[in-house]
Amino acid sequence: MTLGSNIQKIRKEAHLSQEDMAELFHVSRQTISNWENSKSYPDLETIVKISDSFNISLDILLKEDLIMVKTFDNEIKSTKKYARALLAIAIVLALLVGSFAIYSCVYFTTKNRLEKNFAEQLEENDFYKNKDGYYSMNYEDGVVYAVPNQSMPGILDFALHFHVSNVMCDIDLEDTYVQIVWMDNNEFSASAISKEDEEIVGSTSDFKESDFADMEKLGNELGIPEEEISGIIEKGNELWKEFYSK
Repeated sequence: MTLGSNIQKIRKEAHLSQEDMAELFHVSRQTISNWENSKSYPDLETIVKISDSFNISLDILLKEDLIMVKTFDNEIKSTKKYARALLAIAIVLALLVGSFAIYSCVYFTTKNRLEKNFAEQLEENDFYKNKDGYYSMNYEDGVVYAVPNQSMPGILDFALHFHVSNVMCDIDLEDTYVQIVWMDNNEFSASAISKEDEEIVGSTSDFKESDFADMEKLGNELGIPEEEISGIIEKGNELWKEFYSK
């Protein structure tokens, strides 16, 4: 006996018309007719509702209807696959949310620490805000150190450090001015520029790594006595560590 025949039998035993059956399961009378004539089948959810409504097991309802049993089995398998897919998606989303929550905690902790230290170093080293929006410190006559006006990137930039971690030094000499920029502790570049024609008259661009520790060579290249340039470099390294490595 097919599913359609079973539905018709159930309806008649319950003394229901097709219209009554249709109203009970929120479909049209024609749909009930199609079910009973095996022109179409109820969906999985409706089959379960029919089983529950008339207290008839699914085994009896689907007995001998091999086509519907196969369809029913495929729907169950599809439902299980769908459920597994949803579970996998839910797990991935949970991991993403959890990871972002952990990252957010790390980000705000790092942000507070870096920005607090930056503000403390400005105060401890007597930096002031200059006209260019940077912070400057007068080290000695003609020697001025500067750092950018720092703030942490936004949380969605996914950066746990300042975008720029530089210390700059401008040295005003009689015929030239020297610019030194630190990118890291003991890592810097320097150039001497003529005041007369703005030409570069000295630079570390061709220096080997070992040359940067040779204060005599650096001083000769920039036109600054060895002892003086040694003190300037030492102070720049100290400032970089204080601002960016704590």
